[in-house]
Amino acid sequence: MSELSPCFWDELSSDPRPVWLYGTGNGADKILDTAARFGIRISGVFASDGFVRDRTFRGFPVVRYSEVRERCGNDFVILQAFGTNRPEVIAFIRELDARHTLIIPEVPLYGGELFDSRYAAAHEKELAEARSLLADERSVRLFDDAVTFRLTGKLSCLRDTESFASTCASLLRGERIGTAVDGGAFRGDTALDMIEAVKPDRILAVEADPKTAAKLASFAAEETRAEVVPVNAALWDENGSVSYASGGSRGSGQEGKNLRSREIRIPSLTLDTLLARESADFIKLDVEGAEERAVRGSETVIRRDEPSMAVSLYHRTDDLWRLPERIHCLLPRHRLYLRRVPCIPMWDLTLWAVRPDGNP
Repeated sequence: MSELSPCFWDELSSDPRPVWLYGTGNGADKILDTAARFGIRISGVFASDGFVRDRTFRGFPVVRYSEVRERCGNDFVILQAFGTNRPEVIAFIRELDARHTLIIPEVPLYGGELFDSRYAAAHEKELAEARSLLADERSVRLFDDAVTFRLTGKLSCLRDTESFASTCASLLRGERIGTAVDGGAFRGDTALDMIEAVKPDRILAVEADPKTAAKLASFAAEETRAEVVPVNAALWDENGSVSYASGGSRGSGQEGKNLRSREIRIPSLTLDTLLARESADFIKLDVEGAEERAVRGSETVIRRDEPSMAVSLYHRTDDLWRLPERIHCLLPRHRLYLRRVPCIPMWDLTLWAVRPDGNP
């Protein structure tokens, strides 16, 4: 791995320019708290001109972007405080990056230390070992981009993306997919990608959020190209129940502290239980911070079936190096790749473990 970049949090603490927060919500709460830890003074909060309402956030009136420019010109720092995959919003963010100093902080979504220069130095060996497991140059570059992005917040680190369906088609080319598991199925979007790209016979679509699971069930009832079996449960390392922040959106999750959702209890389930009587050819896990627990609850199936896998690496700070090491231990013959779908910030970074007889 190349020499680590300095951390923007340290640099901002001595930057004399005004620092403005772009956006509100749970991410903005975390960014404001982190800025306070580093002694960074926030000048205010703004939103895109078309999204401003008469409201405040954490004591700041939310103003229009055009008002900030009237006050400060172009010489101010922007901390972006939300995630998006909408092309028109991404285009506007690129305009901001060209005009101002734009920083996109990545704070832990579901726990872990802040990935700053101290964290990178403390885990330099583990990061290098995880990087060494990757099978192609593109994956290595994406790994380096992920580390650099966490330290710099630079938009330029987010360029290498492709759709989930494209990755399925390229990395799983030639594989015969009988049963697939879609862990964190949401409303059926990735199940649809699987059906179109690799044509599985059957998909066990597991979604924890009850509101979203109802929409997933409607998708499953209408889909005819593959048998889609909706399962409303949290994938976990034991069967039982877990606390869950339910919001009917991608912000929901086990162990998630979401101020705009409600805490409920939902059933938890291991894949070793779900797949006790059938084998799996492909397992996707994007389960909002529960990936490591879900893998622990799948070890018998993973060793037995040696499926190809797609596991999210971005919910917890340590996931970037812990999950590649764990998957490699369970599937030592598989080739490991990183791929990422278009979005801001460095979310949807996924580790793909591909069967040795099915890789491209």
